[in-house]
Amino acid sequence: MRLRVEFTAPTAVFVPWNYPHHLHGMLTQAILRVRPSLEGLFHREGFQADGHRYRMLTASWLFPKQARSHTDGLLLEPPIRWWVSSPLSALMEALAVAFLQEPERRLGAAVLTVVNISVEPLPSFAQPVELRTISPIIVSTVEERMGKRHRRFLSPDQPEFWRNLERNLQRKARALFGSAESFRPLVFRPVGQWHSRLVSVQGTQVRAFQLRFWATGDETLLALGYDAGFGERNQQCFGMVSLARHSQMAPSAGGSEQSEALVSP
Repeated sequence: MRLRVEFTAPTAVFVPWNYPHHLHGMLTQAILRVRPSLEGLFHREGFQADGHRYRMLTASWLFPKQARSHTDGLLLEPPIRWWVSSPLSALMEALAVAFLQEPERRLGAAVLTVVNISVEPLPSFAQPVELRTISPIIVSTVEERMGKRHRRFLSPDQPEFWRNLERNLQRKARALFGSAESFRPLVFRPVGQWHSRLVSVQGTQVRAFQLRFWATGDETLLALGYDAGFGERNQQCFGMVSLARHSQMAPSAGGSEQSEALVSP
């Protein structure tokens, strides 16, 4: 279930560069205020598979009418759009109720007011689709060097990026559906250039990528990625995609890494 939320404010609002951290906090607090029984999902067990835990929740970054960068952050001109999604309808229903009961919301020092909430339908994944990130994707692997474990972030020009992206979706499916059924393979093909972002998440520097890509294969896995997020740290506002178009699979395309400041998409 995917919600589109529209915020407004009397004037442009300032948000810090790490505002996705504040979005995550606002999202969690709103849901738990209405459904405190869901606390375990956010703070303890979650859904588990193969030693990994998932919250089955993702969100976009903010899409304002206009954004201007400043030394310490962004000045966002309303209206401001935001998307939140989960395969668990109870989470989205709780969020909608919370926002309707208390439309005024704080994002750091900024005060935003919810003026509209709408439900967006799940698209069909029966044919190849072009997807674009509306919050960047994180994919990593853990390596052992000199007796210590290190996390290495992967980029879309590495085949391991796409293999790990598929494995991540398979684990999420096993965690959510509780079955060991096999899934049809997925095929991913990046489109054009991608953009690399180094983001601070709760004091940890992570590498994330904004990109477009074609996807085809198992419809259950693709629908789950659309609803729960692709890659890692989805509940912290990473890995959300929107549908760019349905079409025939495009030819394989390369990309390039470009370092950019953390700005609104």
